[in-house]
Amino acid sequence: MTLRAARWGVGIIGGLLVLLAIIAGAGSRTGTLRQLVIDTLADRLDSEVQLETFSVDTFPTVHVTGSNLIIRHKGRKDVPPLVSVASFQLDGGLIGLLSRPRRFRTVSLAGLQINIPPGFKRDAEQASRTSGNRAQENDGPAAIVVDTMEATDAALRLIPKRAGKEPRVFAIHRLKMTPLGRAETMSFEATVINPIPKGRVEAKGTFGPWNREDPGTTPLGGRYTFDDVVLSTVKGIGGGLTSKGTFDGQLDRIGVKGTTHSPDFRVNVSANAVPLDTHFEAVVDGTDGDTYLNRVEATFGQTSLTALGAIVGAEGVKGRTINLHVQIDKGRVEDVLRLGVKGNDPAMTGAIALHADLNLPAGPEDVVDRLRLAGSFEVRDAKFSNKQIQAKLSDLSERARGLDPDEHATHVASNFQGQFRVANDVLSLREGAFDVPGAVVHVGGTYGLGSEALEFDGTVRMKATISQAAGGGMKSALLKIVDPVFKRDGAGAVLPITIRGTRSDPNLGLDFGRVLSRK
Repeated sequence: MTLRAARWGVGIIGGLLVLLAIIAGAGSRTGTLRQLVIDTLADRLDSEVQLETFSVDTFPTVHVTGSNLIIRHKGRKDVPPLVSVASFQLDGGLIGLLSRPRRFRTVSLAGLQINIPPGFKRDAEQASRTSGNRAQENDGPAAIVVDTMEATDAALRLIPKRAGKEPRVFAIHRLKMTPLGRAETMSFEATVINPIPKGRVEAKGTFGPWNREDPGTTPLGGRYTFDDVVLSTVKGIGGGLTSKGTFDGQLDRIGVKGTTHSPDFRVNVSANAVPLDTHFEAVVDGTDGDTYLNRVEATFGQTSLTALGAIVGAEGVKGRTINLHVQIDKGRVEDVLRLGVKGNDPAMTGAIALHADLNLPAGPEDVVDRLRLAGSFEVRDAKFSNKQIQAKLSDLSERARGLDPDEHATHVASNFQGQFRVANDVLSLREGAFDVPGAVVHVGGTYGLGSEALEFDGTVRMKATISQAAGGGMKSALLKIVDPVFKRDGAGAVLPITIRGTRSDPNLGLDFGRVLSRK
């Protein structure tokens, strides 16, 4: 028994000595492993790497820590580092540490900052030569492989191509990637807080392999959801929004297809909430956040709208400029008015067709103050919601045809067309033509979207003369003397008019100044 115990003791001591020798040997290679980490990152990312502290603990498991890791793509110092990490931890087993390539189970990153630089390509000859020299290197795994990378509360900054543009910053709440260092496509899961409009993006997909020569061409794809979106973070609009879709392509050209739903979208100038749904196809430049809308199909109320254009950064100004061409082929004017004009009841109903160019410059001001919108429109079978205005319109129609207005048809419809411009919270109308049976009204002027003030001038061209419009009798006979004053290029009368007041209390009057100036 004594001999057996002695043998067990020698065996245990020998095993411990062997283990301690392995641990000591691994510990003595801290400098070597540190350099290996630097060399691997430098090679795989084609970057200059700096690492302030690095230590290795091999008992009971392998635990590697480091701090102040700085990675500069191609050594560039004219832009922020491609990657910076305040501290990191690598965990794995002793066998993984001693194997080739070195393998770790997890790496945890704290204070991760990713700065995607603008495109940086070498001339074609050098790029081709470099690509050929490294083709073989890309076939195998890196010297260090990690099964899973995890980071929390990180930040992604897209450095714009143009000088003076503000970088676009995304707060990454959670990021998980598997695996790293195998020169193959990586899977990822990420939760990102989008800054404007503020909301939470959940994305899952694939990324890589990383293109060290030109990071912008690194492939990626997957699916996303965009939830808890607060549209009021864009000054001038409000409501909530959700979106979901797919993305595919490469970092500097990501194709995105998706849908959005807003149950209560509103523009603050009217504050009327409307349900808004869209389908869209776009291309996003992931290196600077610029978005090119190939097609957007939007539906609100009974109106369908299509748009295409771009959302791009502006030099020296925070935010993005929106340029769109907007088209409505079959819509309802009451839906459009409900979005842009105050009041629960739209002033007019009818079918609308519209073509317009929209420009929304970047800036801190309210959307309505920045909005520039210009185009043409046509409203068919228009009717006014205000019964008094509709009655006056019907009365004008009867008189313009020389009929008795005492029992006019209050349901008379009209057609309205013209060219418009919205700028500085004011709607300007020119070449406006408003027709009812028996009369055509040509009008131009302005309407204050905020003040609701009306300031229009125009003419009413009637089939009937002034005396015929009086409806007969002595009054009609007396007015025959002024018929020549109002006749212009035809048998009917042409009346110069003014429209003043507000939307709720409009005042229509004869412009005597222009009448007298005709003589």
